[in-house]
Amino acid sequence: MQFLADSVAAFADPPFVCSRAEGGMDAAWVHVAGALDIATTPQLVETLDASMLDARLVVLDLRELAFMDCAGVHAIVDASSRARRAGRQLLLLRGSASVDLFALTGNAGHVDIGDLGPAQPHVPSLQRSLVSSSLLKSGDRPHGYRHPHRAS
Repeated sequence: MQFLADSVAAFADPPFVCSRAEGGMDAAWVHVAGALDIATTPQLVETLDASMLDARLVVLDLRELAFMDCAGVHAIVDASSRARRAGRQLLLLRGSASVDLFALTGNAGHVDIGDLGPAQPHVPSLQRSLVSSSLLKSGDRPHGYRHPHRAS
């Protein structure tokens, strides 16, 4: 029986982790890892909502997310809409292809998606660089900003 339990555990999703850090320059960084599903989505929504109260820009780092279901997609799209209505921005850092469901579900045009390589660390200097170089140049959209998934 122990062999069966160990085998099942080997295929189980890693535990969900959701953390928040201040990014400086009126920005917050939300990092998620593990499995974002119907059970863990409320924790993400709570973290994103709290972050949007404190910062104009919230970067949602999906690079270490192992699994996401439709509840996670809907929660992120809804959070992006709430951010826009409040004059804020939610920027997603694209996760692996297995969790990049936004195009597949027809929601890519409803979220702002950016890319950083998996080797680039989650550190304050990276946050400041991302924020200062491309996101907070002027008002809601930086000068010269083009949404990566929308036609100009």
